[in-house]
Amino acid sequence: MNISIAVITYNSSDTIIETLNSILNQDYGVQNIELIISDDASKDNTVRIIEEWLDVNEESFFKVDFIKNLVNMGVTENCNTVWKSSNSEWIKTIAGDDILETYCINANIKYINTHPECKVLFSKMRWFGNIDKVTPSPHDINFFKKDSAEQNNLLKVFSFNIAPTSFINRNALIDVGYADKRYKTIEDLPLWLKFTDSGYKLYFLNSITVNYRTSESISMSEYRYANIDLINNLIAINKNHVISFINHPIIQLLRIEQLLSLYLTVLISFIFKNKKTKTAILLGRVMWIFRPIHFIRKVAVEIYNSIYLYWKKS
Repeated sequence: MNISIAVITYNSSDTIIETLNSILNQDYGVQNIELIISDDASKDNTVRIIEEWLDVNEESFFKVDFIKNLVNMGVTENCNTVWKSSNSEWIKTIAGDDILETYCINANIKYINTHPECKVLFSKMRWFGNIDKVTPSPHDINFFKKDSAEQNNLLKVFSFNIAPTSFINRNALIDVGYADKRYKTIEDLPLWLKFTDSGYKLYFLNSITVNYRTSESISMSEYRYANIDLINNLIAINKNHVISFINHPIIQLLRIEQLLSLYLTVLISFIFKNKKTKTAILLGRVMWIFRPIHFIRKVAVEIYNSIYLYWKKS
């Protein structure tokens, strides 16, 4: 079975070789891999570096397609571009600063072969760089035990970062209309909402398949306090997606708290001209300490589960 590995890049000159080499080293066999790269109008040497790497390695792959966008479209449209170029049944997406484990594709293929009902698969990832940990946590893994309707509602309140490990059936992507173009800087959460709203359950493979870099990136910056475009997209997602059956005050409080936190982040960014000063960082940490989300989340999960079970039976 041929598999598409979709690489999205933007100013990835310092990291893209590691990413590409991790694809080249897949024990699944690169002769079975369709490599698709879409660069979002990088301002550094990313395109040249990729071209030089392809000069040496292109013939190893089943097929290669390098898309060089002349205008920056944002991560969502860049993802859609690379996905629409795929000719394979399954697509493994990776950013130009992350690294695949050598067994990544093989592990995903083995899972879908034994779970034919699975169309959207996630797994564990190891964070490296500024943060060292493995996610999702045991608590978050429980999310994958829910059906698609439960997952859809939980995503509106308890979402977490799982995108780097995604392994997606191309026909399922076509069925839901790809990523939501309304959100230029965040492609993943709205897409998971689309999948689960359309009845696609999100599955989980209990294996580390991706190494996720947490240093300088689109969403994380050494000098910028916050990615305002990303936060505005998160605010819009929070407002545009409502929970179909929950009207419990604790759940509503959690949603209000999340919105308030996002607005406060925007305010701190405005006050300090979006510079990551010591005072801005201190205010952000104080805001985090006094957020009730840690307590509310535990209570809300229990309330959610009770309400959902009652609603489902009625």
